[in-house]
Amino acid sequence: MSGVMYFEDTYVLVRTDIPLADQIVQVGHACLEAGRRFEQPEEPCHLVVLSVPSEEHLEFAVEQIEMLGIHCVVFHEPDDDLGRTAACTQPVDRSLRRLFRRFPLWTDPAFHPFERGPPASR
Repeated sequence: MSGVMYFEDTYVLVRTDIPLADQIVQVGHACLEAGRRFEQPEEPCHLVVLSVPSEEHLEFAVEQIEMLGIHCVVFHEPDDDLGRTAACTQPVDRSLRRLFRRFPLWTDPAFHPFERGPPASR
């Protein structure tokens, strides 16, 4: 363990109705935009990737988050007419993480953790 304390989290919401490869890229785009727009915390923060099922759900989620006073950057992907694909929050104090519990953590739908064997011993 490094002994680094994390006091803030940054949340990214990504649409799961777009191809998996695009989801990964859109998370990166949203994070880059947030890094440009928001003041960076002095201490490192965690990145938490959450999922929403559609563009409409993303827009509603951003409205709800911003009504709580948390700023977001929404990334619009012009290629392939994907529209708004992901949103990233400003760094948020960990005491507010309960506000994000309604959104499921992002997972690869093809990932089945029990199909994998135990880690190889070194």
